[in-house]
Amino acid sequence: MQTNTATSRQPVGGPESFFIRSGYSSRDHVEYFLDETDDTVTWQPDVYPYTAARAEELGRDVVIDIGCGRAGKLASLAGEHPAWTYIGVDFGDNLIWCRDNHPFGEWIEVDLESAERLPIDPSLVRRSIVVCSDVIEHLVNPMPALSLIRGLLQEGSAAAVLSTPARECRSGYDTPGPPRNPSHVREWASDEFQALLRASGFEIHYAGLTRSDDASNGLSTQLLLVGLGEAEGEQP
Repeated sequence: MQTNTATSRQPVGGPESFFIRSGYSSRDHVEYFLDETDDTVTWQPDVYPYTAARAEELGRDVVIDIGCGRAGKLASLAGEHPAWTYIGVDFGDNLIWCRDNHPFGEWIEVDLESAERLPIDPSLVRRSIVVCSDVIEHLVNPMPALSLIRGLLQEGSAAAVLSTPARECRSGYDTPGPPRNPSHVREWASDEFQALLRASGFEIHYAGLTRSDDASNGLSTQLLLVGLGEAEGEQP
């Protein structure tokens, strides 16, 4: 992992474009992302180990995975930390698969583009850290998912780990979009995504680049550790 020092070559956009620069084209629809993985490649291999390390530092033993897919990496984490509690959040076939195949977790079905809060025991939230790994780019409207994460932090979760592609490292900062991956609605450059997070009430504790996969080992995925912004943190 390395600290990301990428800067904008054009002014960052505003809330209407989720802070992506003017001229970028996003998709207005994507098909459901069925998390059928290729066992020869692990995507974002360092995000969950990073999450576990932060959980240990912060004294937390509950991991809440927003957009868990089929939760393969969460299952690996459960193998390394069997005494922890794991909560996966997703919907559709991915969530059904988790319930049928993963006995270690609690699986909550939620549409990440419409839900306002999660039905999780407050005592578990206060022992938790949140991870949302390469999910935001799949959402036509990412604001409800960011609101869910912010709500968990307000309820006492220690921090949230987020990852998403770094457009400047993949297709180039000035690419017109939409992304080459047909399941991605949009991809943010690092400065744009950080602007979105700050405007959404988060304080960024760390922002850097991590491996997209363990085959190429290229550092082309954004990795961020966030908490509540000062104003948000003052709320009761």
